[in-house]
Amino acid sequence: MRFGAALDLRFDESFEKYVSFLREQGLSHVEIRQGHLDTHPDAPSPERVRRVAAENDLTVTLHAPYRDCNLGNLNERLRKATVAAVCDSLDFAAEAGAKAVVVHGGSVRPRYPDRVQGQSREQAVRSLRACGRYAEEVGVPLCVENQRDKSSQRRHTATPERLATLLDDVGVDSLRVTLDVGHAKVTGVAFEEFVERFGDRIVVAHLHDNDGTDDDHDPLPTFRSVGERIGAAYNVLEMKSLADVERCVSGLVE
Repeated sequence: MRFGAALDLRFDESFEKYVSFLREQGLSHVEIRQGHLDTHPDAPSPERVRRVAAENDLTVTLHAPYRDCNLGNLNERLRKATVAAVCDSLDFAAEAGAKAVVVHGGSVRPRYPDRVQGQSREQAVRSLRACGRYAEEVGVPLCVENQRDKSSQRRHTATPERLATLLDDVGVDSLRVTLDVGHAKVTGVAFEEFVERFGDRIVVAHLHDNDGTDDDHDPLPTFRSVGERIGAAYNVLEMKSLADVERCVSGLVE
């Protein structure tokens, strides 16, 4: 089991400095957000990620783009562009030696009529099928993450039942799961329900906390025991600042 943290686009540190920070915290894994690669002035190449990770005994996962990206997009050209962006992340991951790529499973506005919601879900199925097959080609596990429901968005992966049905309909057996405990909590689902449903299919865990009303990404000082209960190979603290990562690791959370 590896424990680490996400390199978010809001962090200014270079990849090397962030890796040094993680090692100082006793962490041995990094998840690189595609947003960081897209926006940082010194974004690392795949070769650089592979080299730095090897030098620091660090494992790597990659989070595919999700802001302004929706695999269930109702517009076919935009849906295809999102699929292409996920495949680009898979290419980067393969070259960088990453262990997995995390992807979101699509969403639709709940106020839309049933026929439109059904169309969005079918678009998500088609998209994940294409991405899953490409992941098999490049040899990197693609892990579909449970997302939280919002008043403005119905996520196709918010509950164990929705996620399981979606994966069944996609029909790509190699697809794996990312369990986000904070998303489960704010949706009102115990993360253990995902563990019971998906078991060894969970490759990545996203670890953070909230008060049950919003997706705050607060420190989770019990992250190691939660990770052990999940059993994922790669466990990622998703914090909003380096100080929160430090508080999480030290257990000094107010």
